[in-house]
Amino acid sequence: HAADETARLLAESVRNGVRCIAFCKTRSLCEWVYERCVATLRSCSGGGSDLSNKVESYRGGYAAEARRSIEARLFREELLGVVATSALELGVDIGGIDLTLHCGYPGSISSLMQQSGRAGRGRKPSVSIMICFASPAEQQFWRFPKSLLCRGLDAPPSIPVNVGTMTGHLLCAGEEYPLVGEFSVATLLTSARKDTHRSNLTDRKLFSGHIYDEVHEKLMQDGLLCETPVQLRTSTTLLAYSTHPSVSKPWSRVSLRSIEPISYSIVDVNHKLQGGLTNTINERAVMDSIPYSRVFYHSFPGAVIMHRGRRYKVESMNSPPPFADCTIGYCRSIKLGAFAKQTSVAYSTRALALTHITVVKQFDRVELLPGRRKEEDEISSSSPAAKTSQDEEPSAAKTAHRQVLYKYPELHCGPIAGSGVVTVKRTVHGYKRLSPVNRVEISRHELKMPSMEYDTNAIWFDVEASLLSGVVTDFDAGVHALSHALLAVAPLFVPCTSSDIDCDHSKQECTRVLLFDSRAGGAGITSRLWKHFFQPNGMLSSAIELLSHCSTCSDDSGFKGGCPGCLQSVPCINFHEDLSRTAGLYIARRLLKRVEQTNLYRSNAQQAERQTSGSTQRSMPSTPEKSVIDNNSDTPRRTARKRALHFAKDLESAKKRSVVIGRPTWPADERL
Repeated sequence: HAADETARLLAESVRNGVRCIAFCKTRSLCEWVYERCVATLRSCSGGGSDLSNKVESYRGGYAAEARRSIEARLFREELLGVVATSALELGVDIGGIDLTLHCGYPGSISSLMQQSGRAGRGRKPSVSIMICFASPAEQQFWRFPKSLLCRGLDAPPSIPVNVGTMTGHLLCAGEEYPLVGEFSVATLLTSARKDTHRSNLTDRKLFSGHIYDEVHEKLMQDGLLCETPVQLRTSTTLLAYSTHPSVSKPWSRVSLRSIEPISYSIVDVNHKLQGGLTNTINERAVMDSIPYSRVFYHSFPGAVIMHRGRRYKVESMNSPPPFADCTIGYCRSIKLGAFAKQTSVAYSTRALALTHITVVKQFDRVELLPGRRKEEDEISSSSPAAKTSQDEEPSAAKTAHRQVLYKYPELHCGPIAGSGVVTVKRTVHGYKRLSPVNRVEISRHELKMPSMEYDTNAIWFDVEASLLSGVVTDFDAGVHALSHALLAVAPLFVPCTSSDIDCDHSKQECTRVLLFDSRAGGAGITSRLWKHFFQPNGMLSSAIELLSHCSTCSDDSGFKGGCPGCLQSVPCINFHEDLSRTAGLYIARRLLKRVEQTNLYRSNAQQAERQTSGSTQRSMPSTPEKSVIDNNSDTPRRTARKRALHFAKDLESAKKRSVVIGRPTWPADERL
């Protein structure tokens, strides 16, 4: 397991006196690596127990006093190793680090380079090692390391732009300087006409256009913005909007760590200042802070949690107020408590949950229009998918099955896909105890917890349940498997991790494949994935390749549930039950066949073909006059970017960065 290897590498670096930071993607991984590293150091002879005091864990949820103490010990070089999340990626200037370990791909090239930049700030050379998990995206980097080192910096990270988060930021902006909408701020400072500044960067463009209008209207209705007419030298009047004087210090109600208004503090009941009380919270006894959307999965009553190498059992927790304002964004924060005691139990816990998803708003829709049957027959008979199906199902009794799956994508015309807003309702109804040795279930226990409900962005695709449910064996399990496959290949297209997006894990009466942002309010990840479904060699093609050519389980015809290298590489509230790789492959091929008949896919395919032919023509020898024109069309910034990308593709320069991908215990890749 990648986490165990990371812990072993960290322990070896500490034993050899190499200062190291191990970055983990989640808080659970952080505590796991720290616990295994300390156990390894204590089991070693020759002063291993003393070296365990030179390793610490660091997370953003820790109390401020604990974080400052760890940072101070790190600055004084009293620590040789730190296990941290992305909280140590930015904002802390640390010198003297020789090695960075990355437990899994952090989700983007920018984040990986930022983390590896924590090391090598002195004059000595440094090394960065990334240990890959078994997920398809990370195994892609392990098998083809050039695909990681030669990609350059990826697109700007997705920013959660929605009405809730924008409300507080707009009030903060209005406090500093008046808002002028679609006009440039320079209009207030000069005597030029208003229309001369429409092309500049404006408040409306900065705050995402239509969202700015919606938030501005809401703030005006609530009386949080005041309107001021400004007389310009051109005898025109411009309306400027400032934050109302009654709103004092709007930035104090905008959190930089979480957009959720309710958070839970994990309180140590046995702390001397807490005194065993569960009706009050002493700030000195707070160990951790968890947002409301995650607390019922992590710190429910009876849960066993890890904190800095010690086990705690949650005894009780406060219930949220029945009429609390749970809107995302600008509002008064509410802090509740989950009270825990240190324990020595030999088991771990995992929550049992149900998820109900409802579509509430649709932004985009793609329809499948009727086409000519003869043309579709010719295309389907020569398609690779049809040939593959004929090889897999040679029986004449399944001819009708093949025709339904591959021949007639126009049987069900109408909406085929959509993008918009969904309401996610999660309910934790119990938990199970697991053995720490083999993770086997020991027992189950019921809980009565309030449901968590929030809005987020999503995309969905119709899978023709009325047609295929009677044709495809294990149809519901196939839809579930296809959803897992799409989640597994998503990091290959946009910067994200498995915890950033989720899918509908329904096991019965499945009618759609639905992917949504895990964060309340949406992070924009599914919105960026939308276009990759309607492009050649897009997400559906990658999911089909994963379902049909998994190196571990594709040859095992007796088991159809996938493996940790394909379908089981993403989190699942059903614990990876009811998965059928074969049925998912049939449904994916059928869905891809239908998507290829849409106008959006065809236009994107034609555009990609034109770009390919254009690049081929540009690569051919041209006349000197055309070369001069092409060179003059490049701006200095574009030329600098091309030079940087060309430098990034040079493997010799990549070797100088000392970034190692894969398992460091294996032989190095000689191709590098």
